[in-house]
Parts: sequence; C-alpha cells; structure tokens
Amino acid sequence: MKILVINGSPKGPDSNTMWLTNAFVSGFPKSAEIKTVTLRDKNIHPCMGCFSCWTRTPGHCAISDDMQEIYQDLLEADIIIESFPLYFAGMPSRMRMLTERCLLFTKRYEGSPEDTFHSILEMEEHRLTDKRLVVISSCGYVSMDTMFEALLKEYDLICGAGNYTSILCAQGELLQAGSRTRQVMNYLSEVKQAGKEFYETGKLSGERMQFLERPMVSPGTFEVLIKRYWSERMPGQPDSGRMEGK
Repeated sequence: MKILVINGSPKGPDSNTMWLTNAFVSGFPKSAEIKTVTLRDKNIHPCMGCFSCWTRTPGHCAISDDMQEIYQDLLEADIIIESFPLYFAGMPSRMRMLTERCLLFTKRYEGSPEDTFHSILEMEEHRLTDKRLVVISSCGYVSMDTMFEALLKEYDLICGAGNYTSILCAQGELLQAGSRTRQVMNYLSEVKQAGKEFYETGKLSGERMQFLERPMVSPGTFEVLIKRYWSERMPGQPDSGRMEGK
C-alpha cells in the first residue's frame, strides 16, 4: 500500500502530533510505502473561489503551486493520514488551505436539496471515496470533552460520518516533554498497535478507541505539569526541562 502523511503543523517535524503519527505508522509493515508531505515547507496559496475546477477546467485547479504535486500524491495514496494540532478548535491555517483547495475533487453543486457536501465528492476524473482517511490531532487541554467537536463536525460534513478514522489526543504537550515516562510510552505503544490494526482491517476496534481517548495522566497531575511549563517559559527562567509546545 501507499501511505500519504500530510503534516499540517506549523512546527513541521517537531510537531507533538507527529509523535502520534509516527507511532501509528510504525505499526505498518515494512513493505508499506510511506511519503510525508510537510505543509510548512510547501508553497500553497488559498483557494480563490473562482470555481474554474467546476467550469473551465473541471477537476483541475487554476492555481499553479505545490498543490499540483500534492493532488497527485492524494490520488496515488491508498491511505491518507492528516496530522495536525488543534488550533482554535479547528485546523491550522495551512491545513485549512489544503482542505479548501480540494474542492476540485467534488462534483459541481447544482442546487439539489438532497445533495449534502460529502455526496458531491464523486468527481469522476478524481475519486477519493475509495481511499482510507485517518485524522490524527492533539490538543493541549486536560481532556478532550468538547474540544474536538467543531473539527469532527467539519469532517462529518466533508467526508460523511463514519467515512474516516480519527485518533484524537488531549494532553498533547506530554508527548514530547514526557516521551520517556511510563504513561506516554504506554500510550504511544497503543497507538502503534492501532496502526497495525488499521492497516490490517481498515478500522479500529471499540476497545482500542476507548483506550486512545483516555487521558495519559490525571487532571491534577496535568495541571501541575502545565503550570510548570508556563512558569519555565516566562522571561528569566532557565531553559532546561522545558516542555516544548508544538
């Protein structure tokens, strides 16, 4: 299989979320062909809303930039993994630009009230509906609660509920700062097993999802760690032991 990893973090390879993503794909067999696209390093312009991809050049974007290469990567991939931290309850800006530029993968909407957005993702020239999509995201809050609701609602509208797999992690700052603690190592080991399970079956079991949704440390412990994190980042404090926010 061909796997495309899209790293949408502004921090590039140093992203906390990429610790999850790297653990996930480490569960894939060595024969898997994995390509990572780091959006921070790409020249991507925002969608202009010109609808050329629906009119003058159906299925093709009028903007000439690095998205042309990424379109081909998307079409060739069997599994697409979108990896990014939660920013203001949604995607970081470069991930947002890529998402909007994928309008060319949809059919032209002609006003039917029966058409939901994901029902027009059927452009005959470019089909993404037969691919497996995984969304991996982390945030810096104590628990997930409602933090990912807006993001998941957007993916439900775009892809259709149940047509993608999400791996969501609260307490994301621990992934880098505490990467050798027992709690984090156990969590990343479970993420690796999730990758193995997904590659083999195309989905994750309910038990696996329940484990991945659990906080890595207790709310009280997390509060202590986060307060220390911000204290150490204040001017005049030493750099050693900092939790690097990505």
